[in-house]
Amino acid sequence: MKVLVTGSSGYLGSLAVSHLTAKGCEVIGLDIKRPETKVDGESFRFYQCKSTDSSYVREIFSHEQPDTVLHFACTMNRLRSRKEEFGMDVGGSLNVIDAARKTGSVRKFVFSSSAAIYGPAGRHDLWLDETEPLKPGNYTYGLNKRLVEQMLFRENGSHPMRPVSLRICTVVGPRYSKPKSVVSILLRLPFLPASFRKTTVQFLHEDDFNELLSLVMEDADIEGVFNLAPDSCSVVSDIVPASRFHRFPCSVLRPVIWVLWNLRMVNLQPAGLGFCLYPVVLDSKRLTRRYDYCFRYSSTESFLLTKERNSLPANARF
Repeated sequence: MKVLVTGSSGYLGSLAVSHLTAKGCEVIGLDIKRPETKVDGESFRFYQCKSTDSSYVREIFSHEQPDTVLHFACTMNRLRSRKEEFGMDVGGSLNVIDAARKTGSVRKFVFSSSAAIYGPAGRHDLWLDETEPLKPGNYTYGLNKRLVEQMLFRENGSHPMRPVSLRICTVVGPRYSKPKSVVSILLRLPFLPASFRKTTVQFLHEDDFNELLSLVMEDADIEGVFNLAPDSCSVVSDIVPASRFHRFPCSVLRPVIWVLWNLRMVNLQPAGLGFCLYPVVLDSKRLTRRYDYCFRYSSTESFLLTKERNSLPANARF
């Protein structure tokens, strides 16, 4: 199998690259930054490339002729600019999808979507399946994921490429290395609002992520939208010590997050605060029943194991 991975130096991309090369796949990595760690083996080639550079993206596809594409490249709220994030996340994705459709060798295109696509909306059911309406609201990350999905599932014409979108919950594990993120805040921030105590969260371990991704890639017939998450969830009070919860007015949360966001002290967009009130918990039975898959780790086990061992910078407060 010859796999082209965009965003190959990011967290999910690097997990996939390491797993695939270990399985003997030939892997081509595309990213704006070089990998921080050397990939073992000679079956990995890297191109330093922006997804917005349409001509270079097409050139790489034409030269490498991959049969599978894993599209992980995205800004993940880092730019603080709707216009720039739209250009990279949506415009860049359009370039990658277009290049795949124009490359005759591509048989499968797997897009890394997100649980955020459902949006923080009030719902009757805790568990959301793929039929749930998408309501990302003003949350830029979720909005962009929805737009990319719409582009991906347009007609391919006569091209045999099968599109798959995986709506992924938060992935964690020993290689987790994102400071200023929601996970790092839960792991390290010395104080949390008491109102977060009952918030429901969901974590997928790296090992389960890799195994399910491999099953999807090896499945010649799969096509469509699938949730990718464990069959369990966690409550914040079960994974964070009680001593870290403090009472202060909920009305100050949004302006405080707005300030921290604009000072680049956290990577939590203020519009994402709604997920604390209306959590998104994914029902992944459509995918797991396809393979009769049993998860190695529960959501709580995944988080607690990440607490014991992760790759967050030692000098980062959170």
